[in-house]
Amino acid sequence: NMTTIKQVYDARIVNRSSQRGFRTKMQHLINLFEQDMYIHCHRMNDTSKVMHDIFWTHPDAVKMINAFNMMFLMDNTYKTNRYRQPLLEIVV
Repeated sequence: NMTTIKQVYDARIVNRSSQRGFRTKMQHLINLFEQDMYIHCHRMNDTSKVMHDIFWTHPDAVKMINAFNMMFLMDNTYKTNRYRQPLLEIVV
């Protein structure tokens, strides 16, 4: 039996959608944050129900920031998503 790459990708899609269930992708992401006890927050427009910002971090990262607060390093991958938006943008 020869399995093609399309059959593998189709099986992955079916598996992921069965894990997600009836939730949307964003609802599933927030559910995973809560399940794994990540620190997260998001802002959305109340009228259009569009999410503007989302932030998440691992609890151990917060512990490290509190322990080593003299040096703060932020790493981002610039312009890798399909909308040409930075994955990390800091406005001072």
